[in-house]
Amino acid sequence: MKFKGIIATTCAIASTIAIPSVAKAVTLKLTIENIAPQQGALVTPVWFGFHDGSFNTFDPGATASTGIEHVAEDGYTGLENRLPGFENLGIDVNNFIIPLENTISGLFANSNEGTQDILSSEENPFFGLFPGQSNSTLINLNGNLAQNHFFSYAAMFFPSNDAFIADENPLEIFDSEGNFLGADFIISGNQVWDAGTEVNDESLANVPFTLPQIAQGVEENGTIQRHPGFRPRGTGGVLDSANGLFTNADFTAPDYQIARIKIEKVSVPEPGISAGLLVFGATFLAGYRLRRKAN
Repeated sequence: MKFKGIIATTCAIASTIAIPSVAKAVTLKLTIENIAPQQGALVTPVWFGFHDGSFNTFDPGATASTGIEHVAEDGYTGLENRLPGFENLGIDVNNFIIPLENTISGLFANSNEGTQDILSSEENPFFGLFPGQSNSTLINLNGNLAQNHFFSYAAMFFPSNDAFIADENPLEIFDSEGNFLGADFIISGNQVWDAGTEVNDESLANVPFTLPQIAQGVEENGTIQRHPGFRPRGTGGVLDSANGLFTNADFTAPDYQIARIKIEKVSVPEPGISAGLLVFGATFLAGYRLRRKAN
């Protein structure tokens, strides 16, 4: 009976010790799905960040930041080295044609202490999500809700000269008291933006189908506006490119949908807590047995 009582006491103490740590551990699941029609547009690897609300992805009518410029023109975020197989490309992100500090990840890192990453498809990590594809990732915020309770994202709408999708305003994922709000929304065709940094000539020489085409194109020196749409089919624009692969990428079509983004809160045991409880329990019981033998 004494031994059972000691076990119960041990469990109670261990649970009390674990409660503060469990409360601090917050793990989110981010899922992004390309819901465009088949032969529709490609969503390049999506940059996302959790922050305190101070990071501004873009402002309509304003000049695009260098971060949005490189996302919109080349689908480049600065976090591509986190994608599987990147090491086989022979690219050094610290010595690339696009300086790392000018990318959206570089601007984000220098603006706040939030959390950022990149999400793409498992099938084509460097191209992104084709219609019908989706992928998910887990993000551990380590209880830093004050620095991570807003969500932002950005990706290139491909193929294009400088079209992109992104949050006009940060999305609140946790309220001021730390309660989880989450997110589940659809990005429609009328939410495609033109960065105003490159002329929409739809020339295949200026659309980044390959690495040599990165940072090419005719400068526009404009401002961010709603994208007017692509040239009609049959005129040699992007809708006619790649042997019809993007023939249904006309996002100005009625009820056109591009992507769905969902953020959920998930319960994942914190490794440090599990290990700590095991060590605590083992040490306590070992000490008890030694005392019994001594007596």
